[in-house]
Amino acid sequence: MLRRPGRPMALLVPALLIPALAACGSDGSDDVRSVVSSVEVTGEVGEEPEVEWTEDVEQTGDVEVEVLEEGDGPELEDDSAVLVQYLLSNGFDESTAISTYAEATPEVLDLGSGELPEVFTEALSGRQVGDRVVVGFESSELFGEVGNAALGVNNKDPLLLVMDVLGPTPVDVPYAEEGEGIAPDLVLDEDGLPEAMRFMGIPKPTGELQVETVVEGGGPVVRKGDSVMVDYLGSVYAKPKPFDTSFGATPLVGTLGPGGFVEGWNRGLAGQRVGSRVWLVVPPELGYGPKGNEDAKIKGTDTIYFLVDLLGVAPRPAAADTADEAADEELPELSEEEPEAPSPAVSGSPSEQESPAAE
Repeated sequence: MLRRPGRPMALLVPALLIPALAACGSDGSDDVRSVVSSVEVTGEVGEEPEVEWTEDVEQTGDVEVEVLEEGDGPELEDDSAVLVQYLLSNGFDESTAISTYAEATPEVLDLGSGELPEVFTEALSGRQVGDRVVVGFESSELFGEVGNAALGVNNKDPLLLVMDVLGPTPVDVPYAEEGEGIAPDLVLDEDGLPEAMRFMGIPKPTGELQVETVVEGGGPVVRKGDSVMVDYLGSVYAKPKPFDTSFGATPLVGTLGPGGFVEGWNRGLAGQRVGSRVWLVVPPELGYGPKGNEDAKIKGTDTIYFLVDLLGVAPRPAAADTADEAADEELPELSEEEPEAPSPAVSGSPSEQESPAAE
C-alpha cells in the first residue's frame, strides 16, 4: 500500500552463506586488544558518526558493549520493535562496511522475533530511546567462520558497531472508540488496538487535506526528508474494512518526501512531534492519484482516512541540509522591477517525481 524502504539488514544475515575471503584479520598472536578502547567515535545521536581507529587491533576478546550517549526516552521492552540507525566499521582496513545513515535507510529491528543476530540483541537489551551504543567484536560473532565477502569482511576482522536508538516512543493514550471532529468511530480489538473505522454520522470529506492532532507528543519535530516510524490504520471513506494496518504487526518506516509516503502524509506529518497521534483525511490527488491502487481496491476518486501514531524519527542526512543551503545561496536575487516567478511546487501539473501514487 504505502511505499516501504529497502532493508540494509538483509545484507548482513543472508551473507552468512557467502564464502569468505582469505582470513587476514588476525595473525594468530595473543595480542588481544579491546575494540571499543581502540576507536574514537564522535558526532551527534541520529547523525552519521565519525569513527577513527586509534590503535591496530590484531586479535579481539569477548564482545564489548558500551553506551556512549545516554538518551532520556522510554526504555526498550524485550519484544520491542526498535527504530535504529547503525554503522559497521572494519578495524582491519578501517573501512565502513555498511551504514544506514548514508543511504537514509533506518531499520526496524524486532527484539521479540528470535531472528536477530546476538550482537544486535546484546547491544539493544535494556537500552533507552536516544542512546548511542557501541559494540566491539570479532567478525565471527556476526558472520560465523565464513566472514562476509559482500561487505569485504574477513572471518577474524575486528568490527565496531555503532547504533543509535531512535524509537519507539509509544503514544500512551488509549484509543477513543467514539470519534470527534474529522475522526470516525474506531473498532478496537481485544488488546485495545484499532482494527476498523465506522463512518456513520461524521461530516463528509471536504475534498481538501484535513489534519487533526488528537494527542500531541513531546518528542522531536519531524521535517521533510526525515524518516519516520509509525503505526497506522488506513481505510477508504465509508468502507467497512481497512485496506492496510500495522497495528499489532511491525511498524512502518518511510521517508517524508517523494518516493516515500503518499503526498497527504508528507504534508500532514511534517511539523508533528514524535509521540503524537494524528488523523489524516487525504483527498485522491494527495493519495494514490487518478489511477488509485488496484491491489488495495482504492479508486482514483476515493478519499482515504488514516490514523497515525508517530513513534520515532531518523533525521535526514546532514548532506541534504548542506545541499539545500547551497541551492538557496545560488538562487538569483530578484530586482524590484522583476516579478517573482511562481514556484513549480505549486504548479497546476504535478511532476512525475512528486507523484503521491505508490505504484
